[in-house]
Amino acid sequence: MMFVWRGRRKIHESLIFAGLLVLALVVLVSWSFRKSGFASGSFKIREVRICEELDENLKPVSADRNISSASQQVCLWFDYSGARRGDAIEISWYLGSDMIQRETVRLSAPEGVRAFYLLRDDGSLLEPGFYLVTIIYNGKDVYEDNFTVAVSSGDLSPDNAVIWD
Repeated sequence: MMFVWRGRRKIHESLIFAGLLVLALVVLVSWSFRKSGFASGSFKIREVRICEELDENLKPVSADRNISSASQQVCLWFDYSGARRGDAIEISWYLGSDMIQRETVRLSAPEGVRAFYLLRDDGSLLEPGFYLVTIIYNGKDVYEDNFTVAVSSGDLSPDNAVIWD
């Protein structure tokens, strides 16, 4: 009779061990999905504006995708949510097919507003042409948009157009 009781005890201990092993495996898999960003696909850009400047309340002033060539800067303003503290966001600016500026920052809040500026180091006017700006979140493309800097509407003729790949 003693032998049967030990057998049941071993089975009971084995089931407890297997249950703990499965629980540990579930926790590790969940953690790895969270770290990889697979399960956190909730990052969203709610609103985007391309403008020349921000007002005193950090809101876009005269948002437009056609920027005057008399401008020294262009601002990319956006409202986001669903991020994790420390996640990376990269903003890249292109003139035609040439990257002219790139900036990477770590987000300090899960939601908020960010603004990034394109301007020349010497403070001179922006070069007329067709521009592209992209937002990459943790290595994943999440936004891109075109805008122009033009002296006149003639600068925007199809002969001067850049074909985006």
